[in-house]
Amino acid sequence: MTDANIPPKQKGVLSKNYHVQRENKYAAKYRLKRRSNEVLRAIKRYTKEHQLSLLDIGTADGLMLKNFENQLDLKPSIGVDYSSELLKFANSTKSFFIQSDAASLPLNDDCFDAVIACAIIEHVPDAGAMINECHRVLKPGGLLIITTPDPFFEQIATKVGHLKEDDHNETFNLKKLDILFQFYGFDILEAEKFMISPIGFPWEYFIEKYMKQCRLGFLLLNQIAVGRKI
Repeated sequence: MTDANIPPKQKGVLSKNYHVQRENKYAAKYRLKRRSNEVLRAIKRYTKEHQLSLLDIGTADGLMLKNFENQLDLKPSIGVDYSSELLKFANSTKSFFIQSDAASLPLNDDCFDAVIACAIIEHVPDAGAMINECHRVLKPGGLLIITTPDPFFEQIATKVGHLKEDDHNETFNLKKLDILFQFYGFDILEAEKFMISPIGFPWEYFIEKYMKQCRLGFLLLNQIAVGRKI
């Protein structure tokens, strides 16, 4: 892991408790699995490259990136997170981890085939700056994949105590994500909702597909947006 000169903890930066939950609590494990599955599906659908170069922004403890190492043909990849506390738990023989602000990445232009940013855009102070950096470091035609909770259901989760009020800086619906992607030079390939329950549900994929066919997709809890660099 490489340390960078960044300011102290700011609003939205998570602690080691986030890692503890992802290791030990079923609900946290489930949400990691669902986000990972959606990102993996998008990568396989929209890329034909072998030996992908992948950047994971908001990598936290590196668990998602580590899972992808066993399911994708990857070059040595990079995980970035603001929290040095969480990065202590990132462990991989195939990936490198860097402490950095998502709005100012210490990485070269045009060097990644895909950038993923799962459950992170709502935490950063300047979402536009983050997406602009994603565009800069992606190769022409590269993919940006973002997941983020639906704003309405996030408000409910905060009110019932599932989230702290200071965890997130700004929430995004699919329309706002679409505008951001296009403004910073991405063609939208996909923007839809997923996840019927934050703790899992029997036959969930079948039920979610049926809900979307019946125009009930607005009831799903999470969102994924996929864009291609122009």
